[in-house]
Amino acid sequence: MITKPKIAVIGAGAIGNLLAAIWTRAEEDVTLVVRPERVEALRASGLSASGLCGEFHVTPKVESEIPPGTEFAVFTMKTQDLAQALRTLKPSLGNATVVTTQNGVRAHEIVLAELGQEPITATLMLNSSSLEPGTVRYNREGSTMLGAVNPDKATALREMMALFDLVALVFVTKQIEGAMWSKLVVNSLANSLQALTGKSLKECAADPAIVSFGLAQLQESFGVVRAAKIELINMADAPVKFFSQLLRMPGFLSKYILRKNLARGEDKMTITSTLQSILRKQPTEIDYLNGEFVRLGEKINFPTPINSAIVERIKEIEKTGKFLSSKEIAAMMR
Repeated sequence: MITKPKIAVIGAGAIGNLLAAIWTRAEEDVTLVVRPERVEALRASGLSASGLCGEFHVTPKVESEIPPGTEFAVFTMKTQDLAQALRTLKPSLGNATVVTTQNGVRAHEIVLAELGQEPITATLMLNSSSLEPGTVRYNREGSTMLGAVNPDKATALREMMALFDLVALVFVTKQIEGAMWSKLVVNSLANSLQALTGKSLKECAADPAIVSFGLAQLQESFGVVRAAKIELINMADAPVKFFSQLLRMPGFLSKYILRKNLARGEDKMTITSTLQSILRKQPTEIDYLNGEFVRLGEKINFPTPINSAIVERIKEIEKTGKFLSSKEIAAMMR
C-alpha cells in the first residue's frame, strides 16, 4: 500500500485554491489552512475550479491550523503576509517541510529568519485567478522550478516534484536563486503593466507608449541585476536569453518583437496577481516585485528611476483605484 504524504496548503488565494483543488481531485491527502473566520464558509462551499484544469468542484479538508503529522506545509500567501503566517502557524507546524510559492526573491530569507530552517522553493510560472471566495480559474499553464539550498532536501524535492507535476511541468534546479530572479524580471513586467493600466496584456501590447515603457523597464531591471552580478538562468517561461538579445536590438525592432511576445497566449481572463489585489481592494506585493530592483539598486548604487516610479504609482492606485492613461505612463520615463 502506497502512503501519500500529508500536505497542508496555507492560504486560499489564487495559487492556494488551485493547488488544493487539483491535489484534492487527485485524491492526495491535502488540507487547506485558512484564517479561523473563513473555515466554515469554505467547508460549506468547497472549491469550484475552471479553465485549463477543466471544470470541477471538490470539498477539501479545511482547518485553521496545520494538522498533526503534516509532512509538507505549502505557503501560498503574498510575500508581505508570509512572516506573520509563519509566526501564527509555527506552533502547529511540527516537523513539516516548508515549501514557498511566493513571487519575488525574499521568501527564502523570511522562512530562515522566522523558523531557522531552509525551505523548498517553488517558482511557479503559471497564472491563476481567484476573485471570489471558493473559486479559482487556471488561466495559463506554465512550468514550475523547484529547488532548495540544502542538499539534504533531495528526497523531499522528489515528493514535491510528483505533486507539482499534477499542476504543471516541473523542473528541479540547483540554481534556485537564479530561477527566482529570472522569474522576477519577467513577472514584474507583466504585473506592473496590468496594475498600472487595468488592461489585459494584449491591450497593453497594442499600445505603442506602453510597449516603449515596458522595454525601458526591462532594460533597467536587467541592468541592475547584471550590475549586481546575479546569475540568471534561462527557463521556458522566463526566457532571459531572449530578452537579453532583445535589448541589444535596434529600438524599433525590439519594440516590435516585445509587442508580439508580450501577450502571446494570453486572454482577457489572464489577470496578474498585482491587478487581482487591486481589484479585490487589497495591498499589492509591489514592494516584492519591482521594489526588489529598487532595493538592489540602492544596495549597489545603481539608479532605478523607472522601477521606483512603478512602485510609487501602483501604491497610489491601491488607494485610489484610478489606473493610468498611456500619456501618464509615457511621462514616467522622463
